Amino acid sequence: MEVATSAEEGIATAESNELRAELRMLLDLVPHHLRDRLQDHEEIEQLVEIVLDLGRKPMARFPSGDWFISQDTVTSADLEHAVSLVGEFADDNRAGMDRTLHRISAIRNRAGRIVGLTCRVGRAISGCAEMVRDLVAGGGSLLLMGPPGVGKTTAIREVARMLANEYQRRVVIVDTSNEIAGDGDIPHVGIGRARRMQVPRVELQHKVMIEAVENHMPQTIVIDEIGTELEALAAGTIAQRGVQLVGTAHGMTVENLVKNPSLQILAGGIQSVTLGDEEARRRNVQKSVLERKGPPTFTAAVEMVSRNEWKVHKSLAATVDYLLAGRPPKVEYRKMNSEGKLIIGNKEAESTSGVRSPGSQFAAESVTDDESDEDDYDSDDDEAESPIKGRQAWDSVDTPLYLYTYQVTEASLEQVMEVMGLENSVQITNDIGAADVVLALRSKLKQNAWVRGMAKYRQLPVFAIKANTMAQMVRAMRAILGMESLAANTLVTSNRLEARNRIEEQGGLQSATRKATSEDEIDALEEARLAIEQLVIPKGQPVELLPRTPDIIALQIKLVEGYQLATEKAGTEFNVRLRILPRVTEGGMYEGGKRDDWDEEANLDGGKSVVRLPILPD
Repeated sequence: MEVATSAEEGIATAESNELRAELRMLLDLVPHHLRDRLQDHEEIEQLVEIVLDLGRKPMARFPSGDWFISQDTVTSADLEHAVSLVGEFADDNRAGMDRTLHRISAIRNRAGRIVGLTCRVGRAISGCAEMVRDLVAGGGSLLLMGPPGVGKTTAIREVARMLANEYQRRVVIVDTSNEIAGDGDIPHVGIGRARRMQVPRVELQHKVMIEAVENHMPQTIVIDEIGTELEALAAGTIAQRGVQLVGTAHGMTVENLVKNPSLQILAGGIQSVTLGDEEARRRNVQKSVLERKGPPTFTAAVEMVSRNEWKVHKSLAATVDYLLAGRPPKVEYRKMNSEGKLIIGNKEAESTSGVRSPGSQFAAESVTDDESDEDDYDSDDDEAESPIKGRQAWDSVDTPLYLYTYQVTEASLEQVMEVMGLENSVQITNDIGAADVVLALRSKLKQNAWVRGMAKYRQLPVFAIKANTMAQMVRAMRAILGMESLAANTLVTSNRLEARNRIEEQGGLQSATRKATSEDEIDALEEARLAIEQLVIPKGQPVELLPRTPDIIALQIKLVEGYQLATEKAGTEFNVRLRILPRVTEGGMYEGGKRDDWDEEANLDGGKSVVRLPILPD
């Protein structure tokens, strides 16, 4: 432990010395008598930029505010001295210093002579992108937005290094103004093993973006300042080719992005749709509404409030839909405190970087995720086993169970919860720090070390489903409320045994249980059971099940007979469906409802309409 701590301290010291050396190169731009005063400032390590305007007092900007370096005004000789130490200014009036990340921007008069300079400090800060590690580690595209000077370029530079060095991805940076990888032909060490493509002119950025994909076979493209429609279209083309995108865009919020005609294609595009009368009444909206035209270019978006406080939109598509519907989107607030701890909402979680958080048990587990994948998942079974084993079952009846979902369709899950009567018992939360249990899509969970690491650190049970189907969500919810230990059996095994036990409880159905060995048979029997328990018996409504093979329908009939209910078959020879009928009382009524009411409803559709179980998959 002491050796590891010493190594980490050595890395931090080396990084600090390198930052000081680069900062001294920028300070050389100002005259000698001004440099001494500037170096003595107590916040010199946090210097943001130096402003030199002809005929005005030189000014330095710090996080705490602006500070005049001297009462003497800047002369033409001072500006010429600074210009002589930097590279050539491009068409965008920006220049750099070789092998550094500093950016020098010029202000010219009408004759083209430089009359002002803005010298911004560039820093490569390791660990500054920890708050979005989970969003990019699995291959999702990420868009960062925020006001100038909040650290967007610094963040995507660190994301590029993280993906190239830690996740072994082929990363290509399209560096328009040489801000990400620095000036000169040799890129700055802050980008790690990522490659850099320079852009000869600003208006050619979109062409270089396409060239990067076509010529260099990248897995990830990093772009700074997507600002034109051509660049937004190029980003969409890259995303359609299956390449991960990490970029920044002009604007402070997703709402700004949606309202920007040039960039709204990054959010999927906006179109006006005219609804029918019935649909408008159902939605309780006007007939003409705005809807998203297609899928967004980026999977997630981040609004950078400050360098250490970010607002995360995990699903950019969902956020845009919420905004267009006039509802507030779901946002996750993340902060990084001075101790390197990630704060989600009002909860704290250790940073997932082993380097930046020495001594962190959580960090150590996250770093070795690649080694533990085989232990966490059973590759021989159809369903994923929970990576968190031996946790305590949820036994609270007075407070709801808070469920954190990852890549699970929330609309379908909410429908399942409504039909199962769990609206008050289970609540979905976007804050994993406040969750009691995690429900995730297996294929995505295996790719996301951050979610698994957070669950391990907080000792949260994790349940995984194979696909976003309602049938599997029903099983998962039943397993979650029972909180079976998944150490020995996977979710599908425990549910299969549970389904068989329910069938046996009806009596005389052991033959059906012995035959229920396939996944389709279990699905069919669960479908019939849910139809009986949710609709037929309590509401007295007939239910028509999904089409099945004759063998499976025979098993369903035996199950229905165990409930002492009648059945009938409907459909054609190749599309046979089982219809479950409720009990009929002497007064011609179904138990739970009136027979005449259902007959009237059925006649509205030619006598063929029956109630279908709302939680079943297509």
